[in-house]
Amino acid sequence: MDTRSINLSLGIIAMTCGIGALYFLAPVLIPLVLAFVLAILVNSLVRFIGDRWRAAPRWAVLVLAALVVTLGTAIAFVILAQGAANVVREMPQLIGRIDTLLRQTGPALHLRKPPDLASIVGEISVPSIAAGVAGSVGHLFSGLVLMIAYFGFILAGRTRATRKLASLSALSGAKIPIEAAVNHISTGVELYVWVHTVTGLIIAGASALVMFAVGLDNALFWSILLFLLCYIPIIGVTVGSIVPALFALGQFPGWWQSAVIFGGIQVAAGLVGNLIFPRLQAATQNIDPVATLFALAFWGFLWGLTGAFLAIPLTMIVMMVCAYFPQTRWLAILLSNDADPLFPGLSADEE
Repeated sequence: MDTRSINLSLGIIAMTCGIGALYFLAPVLIPLVLAFVLAILVNSLVRFIGDRWRAAPRWAVLVLAALVVTLGTAIAFVILAQGAANVVREMPQLIGRIDTLLRQTGPALHLRKPPDLASIVGEISVPSIAAGVAGSVGHLFSGLVLMIAYFGFILAGRTRATRKLASLSALSGAKIPIEAAVNHISTGVELYVWVHTVTGLIIAGASALVMFAVGLDNALFWSILLFLLCYIPIIGVTVGSIVPALFALGQFPGWWQSAVIFGGIQVAAGLVGNLIFPRLQAATQNIDPVATLFALAFWGFLWGLTGAFLAIPLTMIVMMVCAYFPQTRWLAILLSNDADPLFPGLSADEE
């Protein structure tokens, strides 16, 4: 066996082991990655506040930004946990409402036997769903505690991390210092997270006004859930508009409230996506659309809904890291949208 075949085999084995480690270590790695994303969001918030409050000490701005992000995350978790419990309680009413609508469509479609929800999607066990939600909330709480601990240590160790990166850069003697590569990666991810946070807040805020105006129960829960789903490209906003519209069918006797909620969210997302997002996005996401779908499927398989939430930032990191090494630059080119994932100042012929 020649050297190339041996290297290929070792590469496949290493990749398989890495994917296995990501899958089995998910309970430990997911809070760490989420803490890293929150730390990136804090950096963006520090820069935003610092540009508008130049006289403030940097440590005070950092503490303020960290408190805002931490309290916001904790409050969102509490609202999501309470809203999930309310959603489970409302599910029997929703199932009955959908069955009624399906039976009403039978005569209109000249069907001998009107359809029911169980025949379409199978038997739905509300107690099983409630048990699953309770278990998920418990896992989320333990993950939240671990994530906050990671988050605190990441913020506290920023200065030490900078010194370590500088020392590693001097030790490696690479054409591009490790510190510069890490800064480039973190800047790209930071810009992506900041843009999607701002646009998600706009979409969720406008949608909340629509849901509160209609009188939908758990409107705050659906608004926060929609904000989180805005981080998932392609399918996030679609799911975030369909689900509350379905629960509106179970709450109201008519259907127009459901249509207004679905249409209002879609209009808000369309306006933001066409008018605001292009102005903010710039070059925040240089990932091929096919690679985006693959990333959603891959990270969703490994880490579930959290993986779908983190799919694009993680794929951006993989692409940028692969662009740093000549041996893996081909993968970065395949993942990129413009076939140019290289670092500034790094040409394709540099080894």
